[in-house]
Amino acid sequence: MNRRLMLAGLAATGGLVTAAFLQAAVAVADVSATGADAFTIGDFTFDPFTVGAGGADVEGFAPVDPLSGAAPLLTLGGGTALGIPLAPQHFEVFDPTSGTDLGSIDTNETVASLLGLTNAEFTVTSDTAAAGGSDSALPTVGSVYDEFNLGNGYENIYTDIPGAAGANDTVTDTLVTPFGNVNLDSLFANVDAAAPLSPGDAFTGLDVGNIGSAPDAFSIGGFTLDPTLASGAEGFTPVTPLATSPPLLEIGGGQLDGIPFAAQNFDVYSGTGTSATDIGSITTNEDVTDLLGFTNTELIVTKATAGADGSASDLPTVGSVYDAFNLGNGYENVYTAIPGTAGGSDTVTDTLVTPFGNVNLDSLFGNIDAAAPLQPGDAFTGLETADISGAPDAFTIGSTTFDPTLAGGAEGFTPVDQLVGAPPLLEIGGGTPTIFGATLGLAPQDFNIYDGTGASATEVGSITANEDVTDLLGLTNTEFTVTDVAGTSSDLPAVGSVYDAFNFGDGIENVYTAIPGVSGAADTITDTLVTPLGNLDLSSLFGGIDAVSALDPGAAFDAATAAASAIDPLAFLGL
Repeated sequence: MNRRLMLAGLAATGGLVTAAFLQAAVAVADVSATGADAFTIGDFTFDPFTVGAGGADVEGFAPVDPLSGAAPLLTLGGGTALGIPLAPQHFEVFDPTSGTDLGSIDTNETVASLLGLTNAEFTVTSDTAAAGGSDSALPTVGSVYDEFNLGNGYENIYTDIPGAAGANDTVTDTLVTPFGNVNLDSLFANVDAAAPLSPGDAFTGLDVGNIGSAPDAFSIGGFTLDPTLASGAEGFTPVTPLATSPPLLEIGGGQLDGIPFAAQNFDVYSGTGTSATDIGSITTNEDVTDLLGFTNTELIVTKATAGADGSASDLPTVGSVYDAFNLGNGYENVYTAIPGTAGGSDTVTDTLVTPFGNVNLDSLFGNIDAAAPLQPGDAFTGLETADISGAPDAFTIGSTTFDPTLAGGAEGFTPVDQLVGAPPLLEIGGGTPTIFGATLGLAPQDFNIYDGTGASATEVGSITANEDVTDLLGLTNTEFTVTDVAGTSSDLPAVGSVYDAFNFGDGIENVYTAIPGVSGAADTITDTLVTPLGNLDLSSLFGGIDAVSALDPGAAFDAATAAASAIDPLAFLGL
């Protein structure tokens, strides 16, 4: 099926499909006591289970397939796309004091692995009370529970319970330590993961408050934009999160193959105050990121319509990117990327707005062009194998030489469109969402595989891989997972193998590999820091991060394992 048609169909039917899916997913476990994987958060003990063959309940968490990977730094899995839960999980719920079975809940999960530390978040989507019980005894639908396992008995536990009858949500955050718990509510009580993201929170420091007909208008990149709802009223449309790890990170919006997950319209004004004139309107794709309670909103212009008092040249150019990161107390980082005309270069600016004046940061971030697609090949520039005739883009990881090829057979990487962005801080492209058991590769890439180097190099076959590309402050990370292999040589990578390179610049790269084991053997994981002065083996630090395997949500809730596992940051030095 054509990917664009498939996505368009999902967008059109996502709500109905989701409702049917959740209704079918409701099940009541027939266990009479908590299982080995049960854990307690707040007023409830949660016992995870899956529905196995024949409808039987099976103790434990369902593994979560990665959505986007940049191993060993960060891997995200689960979340919600187009209203469809990508990682549903069932729990039997017990009273932690009496042990009474209260019923069951269905949830949707987001799982993040940050340098091997696991964060799991689940949001309650439906509930089923036990016989003779009441829904009111179960967690409220919409409640968010999150646990970040920091290891050695340290965990951060976050909860967000929706308020009843219009009351405020209740947010708690607790740092669990071997020496006692620390209440962090005062730090994170403003991070409300049970509510949609608020794009307008990013622009409060840029308000243009003197236009009577446009109280929400703000100025960015030389334009005054006034957000409007679909009804024509004033304001931003709230954005449903795509992936969440509160209070650390929430990501919402995004776009895929031209399909926006969060569209936003704006009227465009010239002038200020009573002399302000409505000169037209624009439509944008919106990405919203909440980082520790600070909001970043990115706008990508997809359509511009001139009004009676304006012209096309007065409006933002289609493809332009406008981004604001609100740091609070009058501090904002404002980024713009404007497409060039007639083949000219894009224009990138970055300004730190402060109460004491603005600071131009173009020299720091002018090379980060969010108006252009991501370039996967930028991750491999320090690994090039330039002496193979006919393969100038080839590079070597481990003992394998990869030569990227385009769909038409020519040399090179296929550029990757941004999935979500918060430039200049972060852009993510590619990924592999799993929807109803089907994995959708958003950025496939072909490679020819060579043996040897120089004139003696021999092409032994080819592979196809799914790609994830991450741009972090202008530094590129590309991860690819082998999905298909053509050829019989034993030197070809195995299906499922993961290769990742993070280019720090100046000849310094982190290179990670995870190769599936054969006949039940353990996967082989390596991590090497490549430098101009020689390579440093970091496998002892990151050998426990297995990007071949699905993410394990239970690792976030396994306090016993966390306390028993020791982190030895000097292991790679042999100390």
